[in-house]
Amino acid sequence: MTAVEELVEVECYAGRRYPERPLRVTWRGTRYEVLAVEREWQEPRRRCYLVLLEGDLRLRLCYYERNQRWSAVEVGGR
Repeated sequence: MTAVEELVEVECYAGRRYPERPLRVTWRGTRYEVLAVEREWQEPRRRCYLVLLEGDLRLRLCYYERNQRWSAVEVGGR
């Protein structure tokens, strides 16, 4: 089964660049605090983060620079 990306809203810290570090995510109508950024990496056309949220929820967040949108895929937890 292939994971489906969902559009999400992400609040980030932006120091030298945007996005630098996700702080909060609104996913499926609920706002979550990011407890930890476990990994971050750059792919062609997007920057991705593996984050741990409240409730032991893990998401892969990706920011698409071209259209300035965020997507999320659940990767475990709950």
